[in-house]
Amino acid sequence: MAKKRKPKEEAQGAEIDMTPMIDVTFQLIIFFMVVTQITSQENVDLRLPDALAANEEEEDAKKLFTVHIAPVNQGTVEAMPDQFGWFCYGEPNPRNLDEMRSILEKEASMQDPTRDLPGRGPDGISENMVLVRCDARCPAGEFGKLIELMVQVQMYKIKIAIMKDQKIE
Repeated sequence: MAKKRKPKEEAQGAEIDMTPMIDVTFQLIIFFMVVTQITSQENVDLRLPDALAANEEEEDAKKLFTVHIAPVNQGTVEAMPDQFGWFCYGEPNPRNLDEMRSILEKEASMQDPTRDLPGRGPDGISENMVLVRCDARCPAGEFGKLIELMVQVQMYKIKIAIMKDQKIE
């Protein structure tokens, strides 16, 4: 025998409280905004600030291994270069990722007491310093790639020099 269903009682004036649902939604949005990594920053070209109060280098300072981040093909001074490269050892050809990694690995391990290069410590971390000279128009992504390479070879001491933009009068 089939059961008889009870007639549904209509709730008069019943409301659903949406406040907890809205609170949970906003908390989830905030959580994902904080946790998510923003990967599109690599494509943003930032203009690095000019070094208005730059310290002059001492003449008797020890020569450091220097990496220049500069335009590959510079047309005119006022034009924004479309390609930047890493230059070192005074050679005119830019270095690619693999070449730069091997150069940094060699420089991280180099020991030379006359130049105050102690090499790697007992924990494998290099005590040598790198001087990075950067064109003022260089995108921050190029500088970031160099820093990532330095972290890979455990080279954490860096000295940064930002070249002033040349003004045309």
